[in-house]
Amino acid sequence: MFRALFRRPEVSLFFTISVLFFICIHSIDAFLAPMLITEGMQPEVVGMIMGASGLATLLVRFPIGILSDVVRSRKIFIQFSLLLPLVTWPIAYFEPSAVTLYLAKAADGFTAATWVLYNILFIRYFDKKEAPAAVALLALAGPLGVFIGNCIGGVLIHYFDKNISYFISSVSALLALILTFRIKEFHDAARAPTLKACLSSAKRQLSDSSVWFIGLLATIVILVPFATRDTLTPIYAQQLGAQAIVLTLLSNLHLIFYALAIGLCSSVFYKRLGLVNTAVIGISLQVISTIGIPFTTNMYIIYLWQAMAGFSFGMAFAVFMSLSVVNTVESEQSTRMGLFQTIYSCGMFIGPVAMGFMLQHINLASGYLMIGALCVVAALLTPLAVRSVNQRQVNVQSDKAPIISGAQDYANKI
Repeated sequence: MFRALFRRPEVSLFFTISVLFFICIHSIDAFLAPMLITEGMQPEVVGMIMGASGLATLLVRFPIGILSDVVRSRKIFIQFSLLLPLVTWPIAYFEPSAVTLYLAKAADGFTAATWVLYNILFIRYFDKKEAPAAVALLALAGPLGVFIGNCIGGVLIHYFDKNISYFISSVSALLALILTFRIKEFHDAARAPTLKACLSSAKRQLSDSSVWFIGLLATIVILVPFATRDTLTPIYAQQLGAQAIVLTLLSNLHLIFYALAIGLCSSVFYKRLGLVNTAVIGISLQVISTIGIPFTTNMYIIYLWQAMAGFSFGMAFAVFMSLSVVNTVESEQSTRMGLFQTIYSCGMFIGPVAMGFMLQHINLASGYLMIGALCVVAALLTPLAVRSVNQRQVNVQSDKAPIISGAQDYANKI
């Protein structure tokens, strides 16, 4: 099926742009924190820099979704977002400081906030029967892009000047920007929502407690990789003598097993375990893999914990992504997903910032233990969150509103 889709020039073009997008926003993540610590920057400041992308995403993701619907153009937002890392990372290279690095990471976050627009644009190339395969295909761009970015970054840092890796983001952004001018954007004026309709939809979603509950748990789940994989674990590995190639391997292990878990969720875990058990098991494994890392100095065991961390994150996060749009009126699906993504962006910001504080004022192990404790809370609250989704199902059905395709299937598996 994927081979048939790739035969279409517009599909290959868009997939290439999406891979470049992920290289742009994530290529430096595996290396930046230990690089800055080595250069003498305070851990608290490093945490703020690493969390800048999450904060930017938190602030702009929801408004971008609404504005793009009203303006009836998503390509222009994508193009503008790619300009930001194209400009900020060279500035950080020539004038390295906490301020310029913070701005560069914030630019990555603003660019990352447009990912939902990529999904909407891409789906327009397909009819309804091909849509599931199209979504699955585009999802592969994330792991592939991050993997390529990590490999390029690891090689550049190992053999050349460390800071030259800053240009990976700007070069990939430039290539993606050039290719976006070949994208065809489809407009349906009859279905395009008005500003009043968008604001009304946003108000309904903001007042829905179930999306906030699911979003809160997703915040804790996504906090784990941003706090450990991107912040604490590279710093700890470097303290044990790891070089750039090892940091690349650590990040890619997490990525590979994350992708594996995502692939197994719909085909295996959801059918055999159900959504609730899949999430609870995933979060429980997050606890084990998180608290295990600071209590070993053996890099091979750390590889094992890192692989488990990626797999467990994939299990848990996939469930909350599925639950976020269950029983949602079709016309409000994008709005609800935008709000959900905005909520969990808090974890992308809080995780690195909190770990920087813990590292500077207490110790490295305390950061891992705090994350483990948060995951225990999330595991205990997950069944309650599912109840809120079930209650929303009752409310939606009582209103006799059309819900998204596949929602009832999800509800039955809960």
